Amino acid sequence: MTSQSDREEDITTEFARQVGLKFNNPGLLRRAFTHRSYLNEHRETLEDNERLEFLGDAVLDFLVGAWLFNHFPEMAEGNLTRMRAALVGNQQLAEFARQLNLGQAMLLGKGEIDNKGNERSGLLGSTFEALIGAIYIDRGM
Repeated sequence: MTSQSDREEDITTEFARQVGLKFNNPGLLRRAFTHRSYLNEHRETLEDNERLEFLGDAVLDFLVGAWLFNHFPEMAEGNLTRMRAALVGNQQLAEFARQLNLGQAMLLGKGEIDNKGNERSGLLGSTFEALIGAIYIDRGM
């Protein structure tokens, strides 16, 4: 019989393999996919992805801002800000998540599964941010 932690490991390992990610600490990847609803139903799971989401949001803001700054040297600050917001907004991040099939790797509680949380833009965008936070911690910039 497969344990819950084996199931989590299989899901996250398969995702990492499909997109070509190698993690020094696979636990970070598992945590990036763990929604708080899953944590509430699986007490053996220690952390959800919210702190990684916070960090990933900051990393994305910085990286996209720096990229725009360097690639559009004559663009006014207001235009740079609007472009950055469009690129790191939740709808765009959810689209990136869909392209990576992140929804299939998300660890959700039963209620979120029943409500198709793995298809909802809000959760997909947040999970994408958490993944960026996990990559940053594991691999750096």
